Amino acid sequence: MNPKEFIKALKAFEDSKNISPEMVIDLLKSALISAYQKENGKEARVRVEIDDKKGKILMFNQKEVVEECVDDVLTISLHDAQEINKDYKLGDIFEIAVDTDQFDRMAALYVKQVLRQKIREAEKQYVYDAYINLKDDIITGIVERVENNYSLINIGKTNALMPASNSIPNERYYVGQHLKVYVVEVDKASQGAQVIVSRTEPNFLKRLFENEISEIYDGTVEIRSIARDPGERAKVAVSSRDKNVDPTGACIGVKGMRIQKITNQLSNEKIDVVEYHEIPELYIAESLKPANVYGIAIDKDTHSAIVVVPNEELSLAIGKKGQNARLAVKLTGWKIDIKTVDTALQDKVIFKTVNDIRNEYENIELENINKKIEEVVEPSISDVNVQPENLVIEQVKEKEIKKEVIKEKVEPVKEEVYVSTEKFDIPIMPRVSVVEETKPIEVTPKETTPKKDTISKKAIKKAEKEKEDKKSINYMPVYTDEELRELEESEKKAAEKNKYEDDIDYDEFDEYYDK
Repeated sequence: MNPKEFIKALKAFEDSKNISPEMVIDLLKSALISAYQKENGKEARVRVEIDDKKGKILMFNQKEVVEECVDDVLTISLHDAQEINKDYKLGDIFEIAVDTDQFDRMAALYVKQVLRQKIREAEKQYVYDAYINLKDDIITGIVERVENNYSLINIGKTNALMPASNSIPNERYYVGQHLKVYVVEVDKASQGAQVIVSRTEPNFLKRLFENEISEIYDGTVEIRSIARDPGERAKVAVSSRDKNVDPTGACIGVKGMRIQKITNQLSNEKIDVVEYHEIPELYIAESLKPANVYGIAIDKDTHSAIVVVPNEELSLAIGKKGQNARLAVKLTGWKIDIKTVDTALQDKVIFKTVNDIRNEYENIELENINKKIEEVVEPSISDVNVQPENLVIEQVKEKEIKKEVIKEKVEPVKEEVYVSTEKFDIPIMPRVSVVEETKPIEVTPKETTPKKDTISKKAIKKAEKEKEDKKSINYMPVYTDEELRELEESEKKAAEKNKYEDDIDYDEFDEYYDK
């Protein structure tokens, strides 16, 4: 055997079959052992050594050293073994070199067949191990070959098979095109490992949403159901785990930029994003968008629903060739029969309007919120009687905080609720329903009287006593001579002034002053 040719062959296996030279050598050893055992019996023991650098293959038949030889293939007598080497003892393994060139043509063909089979199995296992973890995920490949019934996509270590049924009908592929595909199955078939890919699976659309929309990737928004007509239209039902995040708005994006990126990867397939509801009636109404649903009647036993729409929107609800209604059925899992308002009245269908159903749902949610708030906020009478006043007020504040936390955890209802108790002088605000079209009740704030300056009784008594003491004291002022003269002169001037004023009759001027 030419060493260079041998090494070249091992390299070719590594490049074409993705099998390492070490694995090829191990497979060749196994094939030679199988060929030798076929010629000499399955119980025959043989050891193979392969030197890839020198291109040599060495085989040794192993026999056990016994007292008397019974089978020439499995045993050798102690006497014969010691003639070759005196160191052999009973129970030792005696090896005899096998000339591989002496293999006949049938044995050589058998080695070739076994080697080919083992290489194929190793190749299948290698591909299977490489792509089994990518099942139900998106990978990008290059179109290698396009046929009428299938296309081959080069995904790196092998060519993936995409049948015509798994390709979007209006898409045309060309060799060298980069394409995103969804791994449907990784199978170790008899002819080799096969990776089956698709572009029509609903989960393919789900993975595209996860790649393009961060809220879906981190779990804030969840995809609940998907219905597709590949290449034409799809409906996706989403819900939000965060009340502050609008699920449909997060998927559509500003001016529809997010959803447009996904549409471009699906040959302009139209995608309707609707909000998921736990209530079947509201969920069915959402699934038929863009049509506006007026009323619904459901039968839970048959899992069917009669949907009533305005007369002018019947064709919009059904869609082109029934596509909108068909996708709504796939999305919700309910059988849907669409009727106009006039037809429903003629058939005497008993149904509820969507607004009434939504109001009932909101009222139920409101009652649940009130029950939870009352359980937290309402204090027990024993606590009020036993605990000090300031401690009771602090507990009320803590319970008010718990009330707000509960209101945040429960799904938000467009209604304000004020709960209070007269024991702690907390005003009760009236409840205003969102469903009512009247203006909300205006609550006039309670007039607060300004606080009076509080003075203790002890201080008041002290002030009154000081005032009485001053009155009881006979106080006589003391003046100097100059002050006495000034007082006398001022008294004289006042007397002269009063003299003239006494002579004036003011009654004569009353009429003048009145005018």
